[in-house]
Amino acid sequence: MAKSSLKNLLTLVNEAKKQSPVAESFLQDYLQSIERTANSNKHKPSAHYKPSSLNCIRNMFYQIVEQEPDSSIKEAPLIGIGGSGTDRHEHLQNAVIEMKKNGFACEYLDVAKYVEQKELPGIIVKGKRGIETQLFNETWNISFLCDGIIKYRGELYIIEFKTEVSRKFVTRNDVDEDHKRQAIAYSLSLGLDKIIFVYENRDTCEKKCYLLEITEKMKRSYLKKACPWDNACIESFHSLIKREWLNQYKI
Repeated sequence: MAKSSLKNLLTLVNEAKKQSPVAESFLQDYLQSIERTANSNKHKPSAHYKPSSLNCIRNMFYQIVEQEPDSSIKEAPLIGIGGSGTDRHEHLQNAVIEMKKNGFACEYLDVAKYVEQKELPGIIVKGKRGIETQLFNETWNISFLCDGIIKYRGELYIIEFKTEVSRKFVTRNDVDEDHKRQAIAYSLSLGLDKIIFVYENRDTCEKKCYLLEITEKMKRSYLKKACPWDNACIESFHSLIKREWLNQYKI
C-alpha cells in the first residue's frame, strides 16, 4: 500500500477523533461512580495474598497487616491504587457495570446477547474471558476480545479499556494508532461506529477518555485492496516470530 494511502487514512482517523463532550461527560460520570461504589462498599481487606497482587508490594503490605481503608480517601485514582494488580482491567470493566446502579445513565450490555439479537452476519461468539467476550469474524478470519458495549445517555458505544505506563500516559492526547485500527475492525464487526477509549496510568490510576467515531471513508480505506490490515492475522504471526525467535540471533 502506498505511503500516500496510509497518510490519507490517518488524516481521516484524526478528523473523526475529537475530545468530545461525550468523552468528557462519560469520564466524569465514570469517576464519580467509582467513588460512590468505594464509599458504599467499605470492608476490611483480606490478610491473604492473591495471585493478581503478587507483583504489587504496596498492596501485599496492606493485606498482610490488615490495614483498614482510610475513610477520608474518596478520589477515584487513590481508590484504584489500593486495588491495583494484574486484574486491573477487570476492575475497570466492573466499574462500568456499577454505573447504572449508582444512578448514572449508563447500561453495560452483554456483547454475546447483542450479537445474537442483532443477528450479525459472520460473527461467532466463542466464549467469555472474565467480562470480555471473545468473538470470531468469519469473513476476515479475525478473532478478538471485546471489552463491552454500553448504552450511555441513550446511545450505543463500544467501550475499550487500556492501561499503560506513566511515560506513555503523560504524553497521551489521542487514541493510540494501533487502537484506531482495532476500533475500525470492531466497528465493522459489530455495526457500531462510536468507540469510547478509557486509558489508565498503571502507576497513578489516573484516567483519560477519548471518543473515536468511525466514518464510511475510514471503513472503505480499511477494506480496499492492497491494504496491509487485510492481512492482520499473518502480520501478527510474523511479528510474533520476529519478537520471540529471530531477535535472539544476529542476522
